Amino acid sequence: MSTDTSGAEPKAPARPADEILADIEKERAGLTESFDALGSDVDEAMDAGRQRTAKAGKKAAVITPVVAAVILALVIALLVAKRRAGKK
Repeated sequence: MSTDTSGAEPKAPARPADEILADIEKERAGLTESFDALGSDVDEAMDAGRQRTAKAGKKAAVITPVVAAVILALVIALLVAKRRAGKK
C-alpha cells in the first residue's frame, strides 16, 4: 500500500484565509506590545543599575581616603612603636 499523496488534491483550510490573517495580525500586535513592554522594563533596569553604580562610586570616593588614612596611621603607629622598642 503506497502513501504517495503527490497526486492528491490540496485540502482547503479549516478556516477562511481572512480569519487566519486576522489571527496572525492579532498575534503580531500582541507580540509587538510585549516587546515594547519588555524594552521599557530593560530601560528601567538599566537606569536603576546606573544609579546604583553612581552611588557606589560616590561612596568609594568618600571611603577610600578614610581607609588610606587609617592604614597610614597604623603604619606610623607601628613604626613609632618599633623605634621606641629599639631605644630601650
